Amino acid sequence: MIGVEEILIRAYNIFFGASVLFLISVGLNIIYGVMKIVNLAHPAFFTLGCYAVAGFGMGIIINIFGSSSITPILIVPPLFAALIVVIASLLIFPLFLFMSGRGDEVQLLLTYGLLLILEDLFRLIWGSEPLRSSQPYELAGSIYIGEYIVPVYNIYVIVSALTVALLLWFFLFKTKQGILIRAASMDIEMTSALGADVRRVLLITVLFAAFLAGLGGGLYIPSGSVMLGMSVELLVLAFVVVVIGGLGSFLGSLIGSFIVSLLRTITLIIFPELELALIYIVAIIILTLKPEGLGGGRKW
Repeated sequence: MIGVEEILIRAYNIFFGASVLFLISVGLNIIYGVMKIVNLAHPAFFTLGCYAVAGFGMGIIINIFGSSSITPILIVPPLFAALIVVIASLLIFPLFLFMSGRGDEVQLLLTYGLLLILEDLFRLIWGSEPLRSSQPYELAGSIYIGEYIVPVYNIYVIVSALTVALLLWFFLFKTKQGILIRAASMDIEMTSALGADVRRVLLITVLFAAFLAGLGGGLYIPSGSVMLGMSVELLVLAFVVVVIGGLGSFLGSLIGSFIVSLLRTITLIIFPELELALIYIVAIIILTLKPEGLGGGRKW
């Protein structure tokens, strides 16, 4: 019989996995929701956030704040990563304008090509060896749940992802700019006809999605490592999330992330060799029964 401690550990693993997947996929859904672009390069922005912290950001932050100041070591790296990714996406924004309104085949070819270019840039700048920046992870320490050791930093990631989800909901549903983004996702021509600066809305959408991806990468890297090819691996998981949850749906990002994390946790315990296979089977079943995804058919 499963004890309380084991139930808590499994729940913790599910929520940690779902938090990371949500941070990866939500920006992809936002860009699709507004610009109708399936951005295959989006996971590379998450990877760039990881590299920004592990490659040089953490060293700068430690030189400024010291290596024992836990608050800035926890808070500053994700924001630093988000800033770097926003700057990079600002340089790429003209490409998104070019793709907007074009056929799916053009979008898929250009965004996947962009992902490969970014992967080559990562190799050029940071080399082919895996990088890690574990100072926040180590400083936060661990707690015990029965005989299990739980890193406090991973709990911090879960809380941060929940906070991001709540702030994102507030931004999209309770602020003027969020309402403009939702309006553009429903009818961009009508939004423009009503006097909104659509180009500005599109720019904010791209930068906002990049900010979320960079923030996610900066949060993730102390508890993991970043390596070449990571963007492609994340692309597979991110797309399973949005397929299950529904393209363009904020709610779908939450639902899909939780389901994929739940399936991965269960299969890793029972049938590790069937991890990806079971996820794909469930995705196929959901698409068969509800092609728009579990969160689809109701924007955001």
